[in-house]
Amino acid sequence: MDNAVELESLGKMYRLFDSKKDRIFDLFGIDKLCFWNRTPKYREFWALRNVNLIVPKGERIGIIGRNGAGKSTMLKLITGNLRPTEGNVRVNGKIQALMQIGTGFHPDFTGIENIRTALAYAGMSSREISQSIDEIIEFSELEDYIHQPVKFYSAGMYSRLAFSVSTAVQPEILIIDEVLGAGDAAFLSKCADRMKRLTQDTGATVLFVSHSMDSVLEICNRAILVERGEITYEGTALEVSKIYNKKIRAEEELRAKAKEYRISQKSMMNLAQADESTQILMFRLVGDRPHPKYSHPVYGCRLKCGEEIVSELHIGAPADDDLAQFTRVISDLSDKGGMDWSGSKKERGRYFRTYSNCQGKNQQASFQMAIPVYLAIKPLTICIDAAPDERENVYLEYFNGQSYCRLGTLENGKTTFGFSLQKLEQEQGETSLLPEAAHEDGQGGSKVDSDELRKSNSIYGSDEGIVNIKNLDIFDADGRSIRCFFTGGTICFQIQLFLRRAIESFVVVVCIMSTSGKTVTQAFCRSEDLGIIQQEGDVTIKACLSPLRIGAGDYMASIGVFKSCDMSRNAEEESYVVADRALFFKVEQPMLVRKTLGDLLHTCEWRFKDVSVIFDGTTLG
Repeated sequence: MDNAVELESLGKMYRLFDSKKDRIFDLFGIDKLCFWNRTPKYREFWALRNVNLIVPKGERIGIIGRNGAGKSTMLKLITGNLRPTEGNVRVNGKIQALMQIGTGFHPDFTGIENIRTALAYAGMSSREISQSIDEIIEFSELEDYIHQPVKFYSAGMYSRLAFSVSTAVQPEILIIDEVLGAGDAAFLSKCADRMKRLTQDTGATVLFVSHSMDSVLEICNRAILVERGEITYEGTALEVSKIYNKKIRAEEELRAKAKEYRISQKSMMNLAQADESTQILMFRLVGDRPHPKYSHPVYGCRLKCGEEIVSELHIGAPADDDLAQFTRVISDLSDKGGMDWSGSKKERGRYFRTYSNCQGKNQQASFQMAIPVYLAIKPLTICIDAAPDERENVYLEYFNGQSYCRLGTLENGKTTFGFSLQKLEQEQGETSLLPEAAHEDGQGGSKVDSDELRKSNSIYGSDEGIVNIKNLDIFDADGRSIRCFFTGGTICFQIQLFLRRAIESFVVVVCIMSTSGKTVTQAFCRSEDLGIIQQEGDVTIKACLSPLRIGAGDYMASIGVFKSCDMSRNAEEESYVVADRALFFKVEQPMLVRKTLGDLLHTCEWRFKDVSVIFDGTTLG
């Protein structure tokens, strides 16, 4: 066997009981004696399913994903701490695992006593232990604390000692689950060098779990992304890190745009709630009779805006009914006995559920899809991948807040339905079906218009009736409306005004602030400098910062139109209209730049005699 680890169709299922009595009955097999009621008293929760992975010897593989994705469960199955529910685990080599800070060492023993105990437990002789102790202490940099009980160690000190001991025994397979997160950057770099030497000198294999992409890039040459119990991407550490970072940036986009749509106070720190960025759409499958007569397999569904997939659900996959997820199947886990969804099934390598007669009291098979709230005014399409039995009809319906609206009949294969949504201002945010493309604005649907600004109390001004802010938006260099940018890139504020009468002169100001309210930078422009003189009607002004010299962080922007601007005065000038803290965006450091660059990247001219060199942090990466 040339591979260190092989996972084949691996799955781990936990039984979730509604009561302690049901758990005890199941534990002792009492429920099997109740022949008159064989209905399971538990619900199935698949932490992992259909996981296939081959880890060659000598590779350093990073395992990344959100909390609850199934990373630690996978490692526990590899180490043998858990038994798989289905599939196979094959391991070729001795495993040394750092799974959790606080395990493996006795808290009342000193550091050196724990070193001796751990090495002896690993099978080292007294002579080998004596030869290894000095190297372990030197590597851990704990010379001053090695004779103190480890219960007084900080998390960083503990992780240093645990890693130093675990790698001293030269394991064939080294598994690390987040414990290095407590270490500092310098020690992490030492760990990376040590693991590289292990793989090169002894052929050891490293499986490394971390939320820090910098750590994964530093240590690993390959990586996998685990999402909802499945491996969704596999490739080089750099490739997978880009995919993961893109997903994280997409979530930051949602949070930033959510603030623009749901602002209610001047204090912006409490507005980044997850549900504020998301609108939940409810769908169901129904037939011509209360319960279907036949069984109809359903494999998945996708929601798209144009060509972009904005929400996707793999029906039957692990955790497809996870209550912590916005996009999920509504099954017995959330509505006990209410749905006509079967349990998860597998056939020819594909997972699915069936819409069938499960005697659900609601007589339907429901699911929900989450979309970014700013797409609620855009035309959408939903594609259902199913294999309905041709002997009866299956319909897809959407709940508009008051009743279900039928979108159409499912066909064998992938059936696509087009529809649009709109928030009804008069009826407390309910949604209804509208003609397709009814509210297309051609700019990505993420503008902040004047009505939204007034609702959020973000508009003020002494003469707002003369100048009106119609809408605001932020674009990148490619003209995309986004809210996540990179230092050194381009950020462009688009300001659409309506001048009710001709104005001799005005000044437009863009003020960028940190989320604490501190001004980061301001940009001023007089209308006459742009050639806007005695003009009426619609006026579109753009303010572009390129290269963007603001450092990584979260920011908000106010846009103002003032009657004049005296730079010698500190007081705010008399305004026509101001959109106060109306736009939100995030800035990240350039890709592959790990050094902290600070809040501002100013150019610096370095000189030596006649030689001059310009340092510009925005060009790094």
